[in-house]
Amino acid sequence: MANEENQAAPGNRPVGPQLKQAREAKGLSVAEVADAQHLRPAIIQAIENGKYELIDTELFLKGYIRAYARQVGLDGNALIADLNVELEPMRQAQAQAKAANPLIDIERRRRKKRRVAKAALWLVALAVLGFLVFSFIYNPSQLASLTGAGDDSTTQSTPDNLLPDETSDGDVSASSANAEGALEPLIAAGTGTFSDGEAPADGSGSSPAQTVGNSAVIVDNDRSTIDTEQAPQVADNRGRLEIEFIDDCWVQIRDAYGRSLASGLKRQSDRIDLRAETDIRLVIGAANAIGAMRFEGAPVDLGSKGIVGNRAEFVLALN
Repeated sequence: MANEENQAAPGNRPVGPQLKQAREAKGLSVAEVADAQHLRPAIIQAIENGKYELIDTELFLKGYIRAYARQVGLDGNALIADLNVELEPMRQAQAQAKAANPLIDIERRRRKKRRVAKAALWLVALAVLGFLVFSFIYNPSQLASLTGAGDDSTTQSTPDNLLPDETSDGDVSASSANAEGALEPLIAAGTGTFSDGEAPADGSGSSPAQTVGNSAVIVDNDRSTIDTEQAPQVADNRGRLEIEFIDDCWVQIRDAYGRSLASGLKRQSDRIDLRAETDIRLVIGAANAIGAMRFEGAPVDLGSKGIVGNRAEFVLALN
C-alpha cells in the first residue's frame, strides 16, 4: 500500500500523466487546452504521453509545461523539477550519440569558425569605415583633391605646343650654319674682300666690314655678348613663394602644368620656400593656420582669395 501511495503522489510520476489527470479533473478537453495555449492539439497529446522528442527544443517544452500547469492549477516549478529527472536519461543518450558521431563535432567546429570569421570581417569593415570618417572630418579638403584626381592627371601633362621644339631649334641652327657656309665662298669670291680685322689696302678705314661685290657684310664676332646684354634681367624673387604656418594645415601647390610643387600636412612653425617658372595654383585646407604668405616678395592677402569654410583655392600669377 505504501508503494502505491508513493506512485500516486505528485512528483513521483511522469509529468505528462500529472497534467492529464489535472486536466480531466477540471473537465477540460485536449482541444480546449490547446486553444488556450495557442498550440496544436498534437503538442498537448505529446506532452501527456511523454513523447518529448516531438517538441522542437527542451526550452520550448518547459515553456509549454509551465503554461499547461498554470491552466490546470498545478505547481509549475515542481513539474519542471520532475521533468529534469525524467529527461536525464534522454540527455545522456544524446551525449553518447554525439560522442559516437565525429561528424557532429566537426560540423560544430565548422560553424564556430564561420562565426569567428564573420565577426573578424565586420571588425575590419568597421575599422576601415571609422578611419575614412575620421580622415574626412579631420581634413575635408583631401576628399576634394580625390574627386579632382582625374583633372590633375590631364593637367599634369605638358601641352605639346609648350614643349621645346627640338626639331625647330635644330633647323634654326642648321640654317644659320648654312648661311655662314654660303657666306664664306661669296666673300672669298668677291673683289675687295678682307678677313676679320684686316684693314683695306687703300687705307680708307679700319672698319670690320667685309665687302661682297657692292654689298657690305658686318661680321659679328661678339653676338653672344650682345644677346646677353639685351636679355631681360630676372629678379631674385621672381616666382618665389614663401609660407609660414602657425598651426596644422594641409596644402597642395601645383604649377600651371599640374606638377606638384608641395603637398601634405604642415605643422606649426613649418615653412615653405619654393620657386616656380609658371603661375602657381594653391589649395589651403585651413586659412587661419597661415601666419604669413609672400609671393615674389609681396605679401598675399588671403582675405581677398575667397575663403569658404576656412578653405581657400586660388592662383598666383607671375609678374
